[in-house]
Amino acid sequence: MSSISEPPADDIEHTPWDDLTAARRRVVLTIAHVHGPQTFNRPDLLDDVEEADDVEDVIDDKDRVLTSLDYTRLLNDLTEDGYLVKEFQGGTNPIMLDTEYDPGRDTRNAAPYGDTSALHTLVDQICDREGITRDLLDEVDNPYDFNEVKDEVNRAVGRVVLHPYSDPSKYRFTQEGYSVVSGKVKERKDADE
Repeated sequence: MSSISEPPADDIEHTPWDDLTAARRRVVLTIAHVHGPQTFNRPDLLDDVEEADDVEDVIDDKDRVLTSLDYTRLLNDLTEDGYLVKEFQGGTNPIMLDTEYDPGRDTRNAAPYGDTSALHTLVDQICDREGITRDLLDEVDNPYDFNEVKDEVNRAVGRVVLHPYSDPSKYRFTQEGYSVVSGKVKERKDADE
């Protein structure tokens, strides 16, 4: 795992609110509404927003913000704008998990990205478990491409049995950034009443 050694100071300048793009304003308002000033995991943010039933109290279009949250770049832009701090850089040491691994039956529960032998062992055990032919890898263009293999196995089985995992990036508001955005959230909620 790697982390950011020294997170940026909270007293950094932030981009003026009116200079942010509409997408950035929409995302940062949503984050403040859903998570407040606490640290959040980047992949959890999308689920948290989907589950929130009152997001449109502070933004105009929940579907647009959900689309925006598919892109990590927007959170990184908000970091550069001085509204967020990335506390931990995720994505290191990714693995492919067998979601139905059973230690009494299977030999591996995961394969580190890059270890195709381990990946192919996962594929073999899934094929044996599901009673499907092991020549499944003949169906992919590149049997060394973890994502292509995952997609083919999950398609053949009809559910997610191979799933990628890596430690998530973690973000939080800067103090000044949260002060600005929480005020905007309050204004929007008050105007909605």
